[in-house]
Amino acid sequence: MVTGAGEEPHGGPGVAVSPAAAVPDGVPPARGRAGTDRVRRPADLLLAVFAFVVVAVVLGAIRALPLGSTEAADDVSRWLLPIPRWLAYAAAVVAGVASFVLVVVSLVVLVRNQWRDALNAVAAGLAGVVAAVIATVIWRIENATVARAVLHGSNPSIFIVDTAFVAFVVGTDLSRHSRWQRWWYRTSAALLLSGLAVGTLTPFAVVLALFGGLLVGWVVRWLLGAASVLPTTAELTDWLTSQGVTAADLSVAGPQGRARQEGTVADGSRIRVHLSGRDTRGSGAARRLWALARLRSAVAGHVALTSRARVEQLSLACFLAERAGVPSPVLVLLGEMPGETLVLVTTIPDGRPGAGGASPAGAASLFASLRRLHDAGVAHHDLQPGNLFISGNRAGFCSLDAAEPGASELARRLDLVQALTTLARVVGPATAVAALRAGYGPVDRAAVAAVTQPIALAPWGWRAMRAASGCLDEIRHELLGDRAALPAPRLERFRWRTIVTAVALTVAGYLLVGQLSGVNLLSTLSQANPAWFPLAVFGSAVTYLAAAENLAAFVPKRLSIWRGFRVQLASAFVGVALPPTVGHVAVNARYLHHEEVDDGTIAAAVTMSQIVNVVTTVLLLIVLGVLTGSGFSRFKIAPGADVLIGLLVILAIVIVLLAVPQTRAKLTGTVWPHLQAVWPRLLDAISHPVRLAISSAANVLLSVAYLVAMLAALWSVGAHPPILATAVVYLAGNAVGAAAPTPGGIGGVEAVLAAGLTAIGIPAHQAIAAVLIFRTATFWLPIPVGWISYLELRRRSIL
Repeated sequence: MVTGAGEEPHGGPGVAVSPAAAVPDGVPPARGRAGTDRVRRPADLLLAVFAFVVVAVVLGAIRALPLGSTEAADDVSRWLLPIPRWLAYAAAVVAGVASFVLVVVSLVVLVRNQWRDALNAVAAGLAGVVAAVIATVIWRIENATVARAVLHGSNPSIFIVDTAFVAFVVGTDLSRHSRWQRWWYRTSAALLLSGLAVGTLTPFAVVLALFGGLLVGWVVRWLLGAASVLPTTAELTDWLTSQGVTAADLSVAGPQGRARQEGTVADGSRIRVHLSGRDTRGSGAARRLWALARLRSAVAGHVALTSRARVEQLSLACFLAERAGVPSPVLVLLGEMPGETLVLVTTIPDGRPGAGGASPAGAASLFASLRRLHDAGVAHHDLQPGNLFISGNRAGFCSLDAAEPGASELARRLDLVQALTTLARVVGPATAVAALRAGYGPVDRAAVAAVTQPIALAPWGWRAMRAASGCLDEIRHELLGDRAALPAPRLERFRWRTIVTAVALTVAGYLLVGQLSGVNLLSTLSQANPAWFPLAVFGSAVTYLAAAENLAAFVPKRLSIWRGFRVQLASAFVGVALPPTVGHVAVNARYLHHEEVDDGTIAAAVTMSQIVNVVTTVLLLIVLGVLTGSGFSRFKIAPGADVLIGLLVILAIVIVLLAVPQTRAKLTGTVWPHLQAVWPRLLDAISHPVRLAISSAANVLLSVAYLVAMLAALWSVGAHPPILATAVVYLAGNAVGAAAPTPGGIGGVEAVLAAGLTAIGIPAHQAIAAVLIFRTATFWLPIPVGWISYLELRRRSIL
């Protein structure tokens, strides 16, 4: 292994660069290809997305909170009034002149050295002007709060100039040089802050001009391309020769361009050269961030987010694998070239990539190599056929690009799943598992079978994961034999349904904020009587006791009401990540299973408790409608045309599915046994009037407790609502909450309750404030208490 010698580079200790090859701090001289070789840097696109998100958030906040944003802009302007006007205007003039001088000087320098970057800068500046002009025109036409909060009614010329200047700075691509970087940052800050001091810019205008200019500059630079700073093949060859590596026939290998090249050395051995510099920053970052967010940390491992960190991690993995005697790429050179380009040279192992034609002995040899790699503390993470080779009885790895030093035990088990999947497609699952036992040695087959899931193949892509699902089932069967399947550990942080719920929650929150923006809630809440809040909390607590009794009514054995109360509290926490009914059903089923209730009784109890809840709610709505004078004619119990059409479509789909023999056989084989087990329990539950009476009473108590909590919330803000009408409003909100896809019915419940209370004569400011207090006592406050209860029940293995 060879490392460069000389002074310590920017990347940190252990990587050296020759002082003689150091680059001046200013603009480097042209290399002959400067200005002609253009690249689209992935980092530019990622940064543009980040800037767009910031701009969207600021504009969304202004539109959602029009009064607050305008007041905030006015307050900042008043705070800056003590600054002497002559000083503020003098600072603005100096900043403007300095910006103009820098623009002229940078254009002269770029035209002489990198004229394509000069075109990028001019294009970015013009695009910034156009974008700012279009934005200001739209804001003026709308005559909305955005124009008042951003422009303050003043001339938008300063805003347009500042946006164009920031975009121009990004387009020049000179900020990578420290001399220019200092001046660009200082001048940009002076230009924006002086506009704020003069009063032509508001805080929102400063943020939008800065990130809007960055957005335009990064997009233009990505579209037109920036000058490549990676060395040419001739420069790379000369530098490698100076470091003692005589390379020849270097050529681009793979879609990375010049960032990865392959060639030969003097003895005929093949080498692979990895380059990391400004051109490669951000490459694959989106995919790695997604893996880091999607998978649990023990599964994703240590994800190197930057290209430099990936190269350094690869060099360490190659070094450890070489020490362990693993047939894999060997580290030859790690050093830094002029221009802050990190260079890694590794050998390319002899052997044709792929597992085609693998024999049982070759498969066992691959697992033996994987065992040595794992013993060195390295997990491979990507054991696709193209990343390994099997030649007779010799097997190893062609690439360690995704390898992770210091990997966890779970990461190593996932390696085994990937290797088993790759080999099972060639030699069959039985032979692959036999090779695992022969080559890898003793292994906890149950633990490996537990992680034999499609998500273990996440680095291979979505299609490969789906295609390998059948193979994974066969591998799991070979590992476990005739034993029952083990519970699979959770490898993902979240599933797609969680994403859908989060999106729905975000939309609901945005709509709710829009509803609250026109009401002075702070004034109403500040005058609320806090003495009523404990009554609302008490009503909320009683609802969980009633829910526990409702569930216990249909279970033949005696259940602890106190334990059931804590289980229902835990469901308040679990329901945050799921729609309300789904979360409660899942928690109740798990609790009853721990109480040694059979599956048929669990299904019947949970089903009957939900049915009685729905029937009780509908009957209460009808009775209260009659008592409040609305009568039966006001209730549209018969479904509308849209509902009937939807039911007919569902019925048609069911008929079509049952008409297909394969689908009919699968449905009858899966659903019918469960129905046969549940139906007798369901009939038994219905045949006991006492159970039905207890369940109905529990549901009535639940509704009354919620009504008490709502009345307490209304009384706390000074409202005096009619009790029966308020009960109708609550029951309507409860129905919407049960059907809403968001956790706890967020958004839908608040909207229905606020609208209903307003309809029965409660002023809007009191109705919305009362709804917030009610939801705090019945939804938000039980979440942390439910979390504590959930942890306690989990510790006692009840859930």
